[in-house]
Amino acid sequence: MKVVAFVLAALFFVLGILYGMGKINAFTESGAGHPHHITHMIILWVLALLCLIWARFQNAPTR
Repeated sequence: MKVVAFVLAALFFVLGILYGMGKINAFTESGAGHPHHITHMIILWVLALLCLIWARFQNAPTR
């Protein structure tokens, strides 16, 4: 499961960069003059961070 968490984190991070740059507009309204999707970038980066936290807890010792 740790590998899955790292793969998802990398995927969310890259998608966040692409949304921030305006390269992809999936699931959003687009058109001329529509601003870059900074909020989508932030949300995807938060998801990437949560995946990294999830990966970290895969190594947590159990009692």
